[in-house]
Amino acid sequence: ESFAERGKVLLALAKSLTEAKANLARSMTLEMGKNESEAKLEIDKCILACEFYAENGEKFLANQKTESNYKSSFVSFQPLGVVLCIMPWNFPLWQVIRFAAPALMAGNVVLLKHADITAGTAELIEECFQKATGPRKLFQNTHVDHEVCEKMIQHPFVQGVTFTGSSRGGREVAKASASALKKTVLELGGSDPYIVLADADIAKAAKICATARLVNCGQSCVAGKRFIVEKSIAEKFTQNFIEEMKMIKLAPLASKKFQKQIIEQVEKLKAAGGKVLLGGTAPVGAGAFYPATVLQFEKNPEILETEEVFGPVASIIWALDAADAMNIANSTRYGLGAALFTSDIKKGLEWIEKDLESGFVVLNDQVKSDPRLPFGGIKESGYGRELGIFGIHEFVNTKTVVVGG
Repeated sequence: ESFAERGKVLLALAKSLTEAKANLARSMTLEMGKNESEAKLEIDKCILACEFYAENGEKFLANQKTESNYKSSFVSFQPLGVVLCIMPWNFPLWQVIRFAAPALMAGNVVLLKHADITAGTAELIEECFQKATGPRKLFQNTHVDHEVCEKMIQHPFVQGVTFTGSSRGGREVAKASASALKKTVLELGGSDPYIVLADADIAKAAKICATARLVNCGQSCVAGKRFIVEKSIAEKFTQNFIEEMKMIKLAPLASKKFQKQIIEQVEKLKAAGGKVLLGGTAPVGAGAFYPATVLQFEKNPEILETEEVFGPVASIIWALDAADAMNIANSTRYGLGAALFTSDIKKGLEWIEKDLESGFVVLNDQVKSDPRLPFGGIKESGYGRELGIFGIHEFVNTKTVVVGG
C-alpha cells in the first residue's frame, strides 16, 4: 500500500477512536480504575498520535540519498511484516496506539497480547481497528497466556516484538526473542529522580513534582518517584509538596494485588529509614485504595536504587549539594526519565544533557510522553525507542540500495 493509503487508515482509526471514546473510557475505568476524565485524555493523546503519523510518516520513511563509492546509493525503509506487541494495563489504550500507529504507517501488521485485567478494553481496541481497516486484517487481538505468547514470539511469521512492562517481564521477553533472533524494543520500569536545587522556584517545583508522582494514581513507569532535594531548602519544599499531595486523599489502584504490593513496599521503606510524613496506611474495607503518601530520607536508601514503587508513594531524599543530588539520581539501576529544577537554565541544561543517566530528561517540568518526541530508557528501563521519527524506524528493514557502474 502507498503511504497515502496507510495515512487514510490512521485517520480512519482516529475517527473510530473518537466515536468509541465513551465506551473506551468506561471500560478503562471499570477494568483498572482510571478515572473517566484521565481515560478520555488518554484517548485524545492516541488520536493525536494517529494524526501525527498520518501526516509525517511518509517524510520519516523517505529514501535517504547517501554518498558512497558506488555510482549512486540510498537508504530505503521497508516494513518487516508481523510485529507482536505485549502491552500492560496501566495505559491500556495509549501503550498500544503509540506503537501501532507508527508500525502500521511503516507497512507492518500488528498482533496484540494485552494484560489480562484489560481484556475488555483490548477487544474494544480491536473493534476500532476493524472499523478503520475494513476487510484487511492489519491488527489482531489475541487473548492468550504467557506460554502461548512465547510460542507466538518464536513463530516464523513474527518478525519483531515490542514489550512494555516490568524489568522482570522484559528479561523473559528478551530471552525468548533472542533465542529466535527477533528484533525487540523494551520499555520497562523506572524510578525517576526529580532533583530540586536550592535556587529553584520551590512552590512551582513542589506542584509539578506532586503532579508527576500522582499521574495515573502513581501507576506509571515514567512517574516521578524519587524527589532529591538540597538539604538547605528541604523543609520548605516538603511543606509545599505535602500540601499538593493532600489534594488526593485515596488513589484507586488497579487491583487488590497491587494494593498489597504497595503496602509491603511502604513497610520496607520505613525499615530502610523512611519517616512517614503523610499517609502510609491502607484503608480497611472493600476496594483497592491507597492514600497519597510521603516519606522522608536523610540518606539515600538502597531499596530505591533497586525497586520501582508503583503507586501514590513519594520519597523525598536529602542531598548535600547539586553534585550529591546528581550522584543520588544516577544511583538507580533504572534510566527512564528524570527532571531537574533550577533557575540557572544554562547550567541546568548542561546537567540534564550530559550528566543525568536517563532516556528522557526535563528541565523545570515533568516527564510526559509526546507523539512527536522519542520515548524510551537505558539501563534496566529497556532499550529502543517509541514515538517520533526514531520510533517509526525501529521496526523497518533499513535497506541499503546501491547502483554500480
